[in-house]
Amino acid sequence: LLAMKTRQTTWWANASIDEIHHRQGLILSHFLKNRVLPFARYYTDVFKANGLQAADIRSTDDLIKLPFTNKADLSATRDFVIAPDAALLKKQWSSIKLALRYGPRGAQRRLQRELRPIFMTSTTGRSSASIPFVYTQHDLDRLEISGRRLMQVCASEPEYRHVNAFPFAPHLAFWQAHYAGLGYNTFTLSTGGGKTMGTEGNVRVISQINPEAIIAMPTFLYHLLQEAAEEKAQWTQLKSLVLGGEKVPEGMRRKLRALCTKIGADQVSIMSTYGFTEAKVAWSECPVPAGEPSSGFHIYPDMGFVEVIDPATGARVPDGQPGEIVFTQLDARGSIVLRYRTGDLIEHGITYQPCPHCGRTCPRLLGKISRVCDFTT
Repeated sequence: LLAMKTRQTTWWANASIDEIHHRQGLILSHFLKNRVLPFARYYTDVFKANGLQAADIRSTDDLIKLPFTNKADLSATRDFVIAPDAALLKKQWSSIKLALRYGPRGAQRRLQRELRPIFMTSTTGRSSASIPFVYTQHDLDRLEISGRRLMQVCASEPEYRHVNAFPFAPHLAFWQAHYAGLGYNTFTLSTGGGKTMGTEGNVRVISQINPEAIIAMPTFLYHLLQEAAEEKAQWTQLKSLVLGGEKVPEGMRRKLRALCTKIGADQVSIMSTYGFTEAKVAWSECPVPAGEPSSGFHIYPDMGFVEVIDPATGARVPDGQPGEIVFTQLDARGSIVLRYRTGDLIEHGITYQPCPHCGRTCPRLLGKISRVCDFTT
């Protein structure tokens, strides 16, 4: 039983391509049949308008039957939330099984935990108005799981001390880092970034903790390390810098490494992360030696499906080819998206080949990420 449980929780990292596609198809079919089409009004209407039923989408290959979801669609309506009809929910076989096992009240508590919105993040910086994305406890559990995987991909250890220096805000970056600490059962101090404690306050508390890892936006972390170097601080235990929220060019990595040397941290791994509000999850590179190409962003295939398309035609491109990132939720609750066009271009596309550094076989996004508008304006 222990071996089966371990396999169930680790298959995302080491499954074959065929197993990944098979499992994704099962998860997607269950998701559409039992949660999306009965209870997400926007996609119920999309399926009807295109003459589709849940049974028509049996695998991730079948997703091409659906139209894309765009940012304008999210701005126009709030009908992307799974909002169950109580009478219909009670008639579902999954609800009946819960009632038989836990009794009516026990089933109700479990369904409320799965489906009641209790938390919210929002988009920022990419549209004229922020768009809320709500989470249920089911989603927060997933945020812990994805956070634990982030820690593992970044080669952290539960014994490490982590500092989360992302700005405190209802944005994915801060909360993914927060729940990563909870999910990995590791010490994590959230400073709230510069606006909460100021640069001086961050430097002081990091000097007191002497952490093994700092999680932050690259420009703020660069400023933080400059200040620490000027004060002749010694952060000798520092082993990892995990960056998010901004691009991390190679020049920035070199500057961060040089500053780390000044504060007594000679062997520091620098990993970039990629995430967006609509995914409700973030992914990371794994550590690579200084100067070597990025390992790519390691995707969790049980939580979402990523396809890469030609931004002009909308057709999928072969693995390893550049294109726009399109994302589909596989097991989320609250706010969901199917075939969501991110507007992000990935330089070398997606690969299912084993990572040459960590050996994981989960899909990876390779190369630099840029905005479609960078090439169209």
